[in-house]
Amino acid sequence: MRLKEWLLAQVESGRYRGLRWVDGQKTLFRIPWKHAAKQDYREREDAALFKAWAIYKGKYREGLDQADPSVWKTRLRCALNKSLDFKEVPERSNLEASEPYKVYQVVCPEAAPDTEKASRTDSALQAKYALAPAPETAAAHLLSDKVSKQLSGIRSDPV
Repeated sequence: MRLKEWLLAQVESGRYRGLRWVDGQKTLFRIPWKHAAKQDYREREDAALFKAWAIYKGKYREGLDQADPSVWKTRLRCALNKSLDFKEVPERSNLEASEPYKVYQVVCPEAAPDTEKASRTDSALQAKYALAPAPETAAAHLLSDKVSKQLSGIRSDPV
């Protein structure tokens, strides 16, 4: 399951306090985004979604790895920023509230991708997958055939 499917399932589940849809069309949702330095920060509740993502991705094994909520939060934030399926809506977010949150929009697959994200993705894909060599031209094929025939002792041009 990819980030989009996983995260939308979490929004629908109602398991995480403050993680909810903002609109009836289910295109905007908010994620609780409380800073660990806040006086009323409770790791069990305030980092639960971030921890769940780390567990899901295999980056945290409960009982084996040391808990690090700030790293969990960073991992989810980076995944959201990298994803073409979500776009942060800063003007709808409120990080100064007593219960701070960020708002994200679910980007429809039909919608044009964000140019900056698209270029980052294109570059990443080009770096990840070496481009196949360009197809040989007809002239290269002819030359290759001629060399092959000469190597095999068959002359290709009349004497």
